[in-house]
Amino acid sequence: MASLVLHELTGSPNNVKVRIGLGYKRLAYERKPVTLEGFPGNRTELVRISRQPRAPVLVHGETVVFESGGILRYLDANFPDSPTLFSTDYAAMGEIEQWELWARTELGKPIGMIFGEAMAPEPDASVGAQASGLINDVTGKIEERLGESAFLMGDTPTGADLACAPGIHLSMLSEAAAAAHPIAAVFRRLLHLGDGRDRTRAWVKKLMAWDEAYEG
Repeated sequence: MASLVLHELTGSPNNVKVRIGLGYKRLAYERKPVTLEGFPGNRTELVRISRQPRAPVLVHGETVVFESGGILRYLDANFPDSPTLFSTDYAAMGEIEQWELWARTELGKPIGMIFGEAMAPEPDASVGAQASGLINDVTGKIEERLGESAFLMGDTPTGADLACAPGIHLSMLSEAAAAAHPIAAVFRRLLHLGDGRDRTRAWVKKLMAWDEAYEG
């Protein structure tokens, strides 16, 4: 069987999302981290492989798949003997998609604020305070749901969990993770998940443990 090769930007949430999925499914794969100098950097190799400039990109034999949600769906469809991340139930699949949308929009707002500061000549601590308050507010929804079940849609992870947890993890970065990249260092300095989010923190760590690149 053809091997799986993941071209990735190691610390980026969408790339973390796919590594968690691969780890949860217990699928062997080869990591090929993409090194960029500056932002957006030279993405010629990603374009050569996939005809577009964003990571992650999964190569499976002659098949090339990009976009993190598309990659997870590809893995579910093509590795049916591995644990599933999506659902055969129409309503449940719709709920997963709603969580994916929430991750891109509501959760994406505070993350985007800090990413903007990471690109600035001098990051603004007041923006960090605003973003920290916002991420604490929006994750109230997750904290409440985790009071009912171990994961967002029951006792096992789904695409909903994988869509949300990597972004929230940016508010929980360790010193080791922050030392790996200047952008990560800005996130560790400016973005903080506040009080009353113990279930959320434990859930993020549980999911991150499936990422072979996780540094705690």
